[in-house]
Amino acid sequence: MRQKSDRRQAKIEEGQNGCNIVLFGPPGVGKGAQAELLSHRYGLCHLSTGEVIRDEIASGTPLGLKVQDAVRKGQFADDETVLGIVMSRIDEPEYKKGFVLDGFPRNVHQAERLEELLAERGRKVSRALLIKAPEDTILARLTGRMICSQCGRTYHQLFQRPSIRGICDSCKGKVSQRHDDDPATHQERLRVYQEKTAPLEEYYEKASLLVRINGDQTLEAVAADIGKAINGTK
Repeated sequence: MRQKSDRRQAKIEEGQNGCNIVLFGPPGVGKGAQAELLSHRYGLCHLSTGEVIRDEIASGTPLGLKVQDAVRKGQFADDETVLGIVMSRIDEPEYKKGFVLDGFPRNVHQAERLEELLAERGRKVSRALLIKAPEDTILARLTGRMICSQCGRTYHQLFQRPSIRGICDSCKGKVSQRHDDDPATHQERLRVYQEKTAPLEEYYEKASLLVRINGDQTLEAVAADIGKAINGTK
């Protein structure tokens, strides 16, 4: 009965706009896993910025080459380039029903520009879901992260292992622990998150789009809370 109700609500929210979700939170809080579950449950496109950028680079598109040039220089791609890549995907037909943005926007300026570009297309963000957890929980989770060397899909030693040890479920590439998983790197990522991305909480709260999700729970419990948020019962 609950499953039918969820699907009906998702269909109601689609319309011309689609059900468009921004999912954000500190590194290691479980955004990727929840984005995948959310996209499967509601039939939404999961747009992981990291994966999209890697695809653009591999395809040799003009935007991908621009990002690659920045990476080679040890720099971050500028906001407009990343926005161009994200919007090129959102403009694809399969994104009309809705999408889950994972890893974007990363700052308030990106959020403002995303809002403007969606408005030009007669669309908008439906909800902004902030997954939060204590720092010690996040640090413990970060040390167990794994990644596919071929397609970039993420896994976790405790919460989301590949079906076959060391082999990616999606592309059969090699899955191993991230090379940059060390305490100093994690602390720096958390610092950057607090400086750059955490202000999105206030931005989306002012827009009446924010829903806070307790990430210090099991994968299933977090997914259940996200389901309530999507259905307007949280």
